[in-house]
Amino acid sequence: MDKMSLAFQMNKFVGDLHVFKTKVHNFHWNLVGEHFFVIHPMLDGIMAEIDTQIDSVAERLLMVGHRPHASLHVYLQHTVLAEAETKPYGAKEAVNYMLHDFKLLLTEINLIMKIAEKNGDGETLSLMTEIGALYQKHIWMFGAWVA
Repeated sequence: MDKMSLAFQMNKFVGDLHVFKTKVHNFHWNLVGEHFFVIHPMLDGIMAEIDTQIDSVAERLLMVGHRPHASLHVYLQHTVLAEAETKPYGAKEAVNYMLHDFKLLLTEINLIMKIAEKNGDGETLSLMTEIGALYQKHIWMFGAWVA
């Protein structure tokens, strides 16, 4: 795999993150039920993390000589995530959707890491390892909460 496939996968991930943030924002706005006061502020934190990740991956793309995608149309063409309907969401439903998406995103991260390693791109590997470790923690914690 070459550097172009690494840039493609990183750009795909930037799109995934934008779609994910929109979904989390949807859950944030449309959350209802008994766990509202626990989950609502937690979603603010997740959105802040996603913003930081988008910026970090996009800047890494620029550092290696590529332009990050910046089009909703392109994001939706390449994302592994499904959009979420605008409707009321209970806490468990919202967390289960995010748990599912974190698992899909972790698969994308692992692919980027493999390509980065084959290309000797330790900096991208390090960035994606850091994001992946955070996602593993979210998967563990969200899984424990919905169990």
